[in-house]
Amino acid sequence: MAGKSTQRKLYTLTEVSSATGISMPTLQRYKKSYQDRIPSEGSGRKQRYPKTALAVFAQLKKENLKKRGRPRKSGSAAAAAPKKPAGTAARKVKGKTGAKAAAKSTASSGLITLTEIGKRTGISYPTLLRYVRSSLRRLPHEGKGRSRRFHPEAVPVFEAIRGENAKRRGRPSKSGGGRPAARKAGRPARAASAAASDNGQLAQRVRDLEKAQRQLLRDLTRLQKQVARPIKVTFNR
Repeated sequence: MAGKSTQRKLYTLTEVSSATGISMPTLQRYKKSYQDRIPSEGSGRKQRYPKTALAVFAQLKKENLKKRGRPRKSGSAAAAAPKKPAGTAARKVKGKTGAKAAAKSTASSGLITLTEIGKRTGISYPTLLRYVRSSLRRLPHEGKGRSRRFHPEAVPVFEAIRGENAKRRGRPSKSGGGRPAARKAGRPARAASAAASDNGQLAQRVRDLEKAQRQLLRDLTRLQKQVARPIKVTFNR
């Protein structure tokens, strides 16, 4: 209908990763390096991306692949590229084989990535990174940096950390705890205390003004008596 207002869909970075197939660490890097090219709305955790940003992320992926010297899908570019020494090609094949082997070993050992933990817990990727930096000792994991993987036992630990952070911010718990209610109940008491303090200061000012007024009246009375005194004049014979 013509009267309905159409609102365009905005994507989170996790949704952009699902739509484009680009990993979250790579999207984070693109976000920092090319923020002037990527259309977005909001900032920080509330930053969202329109549908046009998906094409920009895909284009950035192609550009970065070119910078790394990877051949395009079309055979013309691969044929035009200069041939590399046999030793370099061998090392590259070994690297690919090692990466595949590492992925297979991760899957077989039951370890999960941070992106998978985000899907299971519903916690955003930036928040998960913050939990890793602050509470890494509590999280069962293996490896370092981008190769770090987590045991399935880390999932409830991430959820527990989220609950602890929610309590620190004063958010109500699922059971409806009384901390926010107690905070609201304390507000009228603080307001009444502030009003009583202001009233006390005002009363003290009134008393000081009355005291100064009485002193001024006494000084005026004394001055009038001095003026009304008769002046004695004596003449020398």
